[in-house]
Amino acid sequence: MIDWTWTEVDKLEKQEKWNEAKAYLLNSWRQNPADLKTMIRLGFFCWYVVVEQGPLGITDADVDMDELESLLEEVTDFGLAHFMTNEDFLWCFGYMISMFPYYFGDYEQWEEKGISMLKRASELCPDEPIYTYSYLGSFSNTYNKYKEVIQQVQTVLEDRFKGEGLLSEYFKSVFSKR
Repeated sequence: MIDWTWTEVDKLEKQEKWNEAKAYLLNSWRQNPADLKTMIRLGFFCWYVVVEQGPLGITDADVDMDELESLLEEVTDFGLAHFMTNEDFLWCFGYMISMFPYYFGDYEQWEEKGISMLKRASELCPDEPIYTYSYLGSFSNTYNKYKEVIQQVQTVLEDRFKGEGLLSEYFKSVFSKR
Protein backbone atom coordinates (compact mmCIF):
# COMPACT_ATOMS: atom_id res chain seq x y z
CA MET A 1 0.00 0.00 0.00
CA ILE A 2 1.14 3.52 -0.80
CA ASP A 3 2.58 5.73 1.93
CA TRP A 4 -0.11 8.42 1.92
CA THR A 5 2.03 11.00 3.74
CA TRP A 6 2.42 14.21 1.74
CA THR A 7 3.53 16.99 4.06
CA GLU A 8 2.50 19.95 1.89
CA VAL A 9 -0.97 18.60 1.11
CA ASP A 10 -1.51 17.22 4.62
CA LYS A 11 -0.82 20.67 6.05
CA LEU A 12 -3.21 22.46 3.68
CA GLU A 13 -5.96 19.91 4.34
CA LYS A 14 -5.44 20.05 8.10
CA GLN A 15 -5.70 23.86 7.96
CA GLU A 16 -8.88 23.49 5.86
CA LYS A 17 -7.36 25.49 3.02
CA TRP A 18 -9.52 23.63 0.53
CA ASN A 19 -8.87 25.74 -2.56
CA GLU A 20 -5.12 25.81 -1.95
CA ALA A 21 -5.03 22.03 -1.40
CA LYS A 22 -7.03 21.46 -4.58
CA ALA A 23 -4.77 23.77 -6.58
CA TYR A 24 -1.64 22.08 -5.24
CA LEU A 25 -2.95 18.58 -5.98
CA LEU A 26 -4.28 19.54 -9.40
CA ASN A 27 -1.02 21.22 -10.39
CA SER A 28 0.95 18.18 -9.21
CA TRP A 29 -1.30 15.86 -11.18
CA ARG A 30 -1.17 17.98 -14.35
CA GLN A 31 2.64 17.92 -14.14
CA ASN A 32 2.75 14.15 -13.71
CA PRO A 33 -0.57 12.45 -14.52
CA ALA A 34 0.95 8.96 -14.31
CA ASP A 35 1.84 9.43 -10.62
CA LEU A 36 -0.61 7.11 -8.89
CA LYS A 37 -0.34 8.64 -5.42
CA THR A 38 -1.06 12.12 -6.76
CA MET A 39 -4.02 10.89 -8.80
CA ILE A 40 -5.52 9.00 -5.88
CA ARG A 41 -4.98 11.86 -3.42
CA LEU A 42 -6.60 14.31 -5.85
CA GLY A 43 -9.55 12.00 -6.50
CA PHE A 44 -10.04 11.32 -2.80
CA PHE A 45 -9.79 15.03 -1.99
CA CYS A 46 -12.51 15.89 -4.52
CA TRP A 47 -14.74 13.03 -3.35
CA TYR A 48 -14.32 13.80 0.34
CA VAL A 49 -14.96 17.54 0.09
CA VAL A 50 -18.03 17.01 -2.12
CA VAL A 51 -19.44 14.23 0.08
CA GLU A 52 -18.61 15.86 3.42
CA GLN A 53 -19.10 19.54 2.57
CA GLY A 54 -21.94 19.91 5.10
CA PRO A 55 -20.13 18.39 8.10
CA LEU A 56 -16.97 20.26 7.09
CA GLY A 57 -18.92 23.53 7.07
CA ILE A 58 -18.01 24.25 3.45
CA THR A 59 -20.38 26.33 1.36
CA ASP A 60 -20.52 26.83 -2.39
CA ALA A 61 -19.12 30.31 -1.74
CA ASP A 62 -16.02 28.69 -0.18
CA VAL A 63 -15.37 26.00 -2.78
CA ASP A 64 -16.69 25.44 -6.30
CA MET A 65 -18.41 22.05 -5.84
CA ASP A 66 -19.27 21.77 -9.54
CA GLU A 67 -15.57 22.08 -10.35
CA LEU A 68 -14.70 19.40 -7.77
CA GLU A 69 -17.35 17.05 -9.18
CA SER A 70 -16.03 17.59 -12.72
CA LEU A 71 -12.49 17.04 -11.53
CA LEU A 72 -13.53 13.86 -9.71
CA GLU A 73 -15.08 12.60 -12.94
CA GLU A 74 -11.94 13.46 -14.92
CA VAL A 75 -9.60 11.78 -12.43
CA THR A 76 -11.87 8.73 -12.20
CA ASP A 77 -11.97 8.36 -15.98
CA PHE A 78 -8.19 8.69 -16.14
CA GLY A 79 -7.73 6.09 -13.42
CA LEU A 80 -10.14 3.67 -15.05
CA ALA A 81 -8.22 4.02 -18.32
CA HIS A 82 -4.72 3.67 -16.82
CA PHE A 83 -4.76 1.93 -13.43
CA MET A 84 -7.32 -0.88 -13.55
CA THR A 85 -4.64 -3.42 -12.68
CA ASN A 86 -3.31 -1.48 -9.68
CA GLU A 87 -4.60 -2.61 -6.30
CA ASP A 88 -4.29 0.83 -4.65
CA PHE A 89 -6.38 2.46 -7.37
CA LEU A 90 -8.91 -0.37 -7.37
CA TRP A 91 -9.23 -0.20 -3.59
CA CYS A 92 -9.52 3.56 -3.08
CA PHE A 93 -11.71 4.35 -6.07
CA GLY A 94 -13.70 1.16 -5.56
CA TYR A 95 -14.37 2.28 -2.00
CA MET A 96 -15.42 5.79 -3.02
CA ILE A 97 -17.59 4.54 -5.87
CA SER A 98 -19.30 1.84 -3.80
CA MET A 99 -19.99 4.29 -0.95
CA PHE A 100 -21.52 7.05 -3.08
CA PRO A 101 -22.16 5.69 -6.58
CA TYR A 102 -24.49 8.53 -7.58
CA TYR A 103 -21.51 10.91 -7.77
CA PHE A 104 -20.17 8.77 -10.61
CA GLY A 105 -23.27 8.07 -12.69
CA ASP A 106 -26.05 5.48 -12.72
CA TYR A 107 -26.40 4.30 -9.12
CA GLU A 108 -26.76 0.55 -9.63
CA GLN A 109 -24.20 0.34 -12.43
CA TRP A 110 -21.56 2.29 -10.50
CA GLU A 111 -22.29 0.56 -7.19
CA GLU A 112 -21.66 -2.77 -8.90
CA LYS A 113 -18.49 -1.39 -10.52
CA GLY A 114 -17.18 -0.13 -7.17
CA ILE A 115 -17.79 -3.46 -5.49
CA SER A 116 -16.11 -5.33 -8.35
CA MET A 117 -13.09 -3.03 -8.03
CA LEU A 118 -12.87 -3.76 -4.30
CA LYS A 119 -13.14 -7.47 -5.02
CA ARG A 120 -10.33 -7.28 -7.58
CA ALA A 121 -8.05 -5.36 -5.18
CA SER A 122 -8.61 -8.03 -2.52
CA GLU A 123 -7.89 -10.77 -5.09
CA LEU A 124 -4.66 -9.09 -6.21
CA CYS A 125 -3.48 -8.73 -2.60
CA PRO A 126 -5.25 -11.38 -0.51
CA ASP A 127 -2.92 -10.74 2.44
CA GLU A 128 -3.82 -7.04 2.69
CA PRO A 129 -6.54 -6.79 5.36
CA ILE A 130 -7.53 -3.24 4.32
CA TYR A 131 -8.53 -4.46 0.85
CA THR A 132 -10.30 -7.55 2.18
CA TYR A 133 -12.13 -5.56 4.84
CA SER A 134 -13.22 -2.89 2.35
CA TYR A 135 -14.57 -5.53 -0.02
CA LEU A 136 -16.42 -7.42 2.70
CA GLY A 137 -17.77 -4.14 4.03
CA SER A 138 -19.37 -3.36 0.68
CA PHE A 139 -22.07 -5.87 1.56
CA SER A 140 -24.65 -4.99 4.18
CA ASN A 141 -24.24 -6.52 7.62
CA THR A 142 -20.97 -8.32 6.89
CA TYR A 143 -18.55 -6.35 9.08
CA ASN A 144 -19.51 -8.17 12.26
CA LYS A 145 -19.13 -11.58 10.62
CA TYR A 146 -15.42 -11.13 10.00
CA LYS A 147 -13.88 -10.48 13.40
CA GLU A 148 -10.51 -11.90 12.33
CA VAL A 149 -10.21 -9.47 9.42
CA ILE A 150 -11.29 -6.61 11.69
CA GLN A 151 -8.52 -7.52 14.13
CA GLN A 152 -5.99 -7.66 11.28
CA VAL A 153 -7.09 -4.21 10.11
CA GLN A 154 -6.59 -2.79 13.59
CA THR A 155 -3.02 -4.09 13.71
CA VAL A 156 -2.04 -2.45 10.39
CA LEU A 157 -4.20 0.70 10.50
CA GLU A 158 -1.59 3.21 11.71
CA ASP A 159 1.08 1.76 9.42
CA ARG A 160 -1.14 1.85 6.32
CA PHE A 161 -2.42 5.39 6.87
CA LYS A 162 0.52 7.51 7.91
CA GLY A 163 0.24 11.26 7.62
CA GLU A 164 -2.42 13.70 8.67
CA GLY A 165 -4.18 14.36 5.37
CA LEU A 166 -7.84 13.76 4.65
CA LEU A 167 -7.30 10.29 3.21
CA SER A 168 -5.30 8.98 6.16
CA GLU A 169 -7.50 10.60 8.79
CA TYR A 170 -10.67 9.42 7.08
CA PHE A 171 -9.69 5.77 6.84
CA LYS A 172 -8.17 5.65 10.33
CA SER A 173 -11.43 7.04 11.65
CA VAL A 174 -13.75 4.83 9.61
CA PHE A 175 -11.82 1.59 10.13
CA SER A 176 -11.16 2.11 13.84
CA LYS A 177 -14.92 2.42 14.55
CA ARG A 178 -15.70 -1.13 13.59
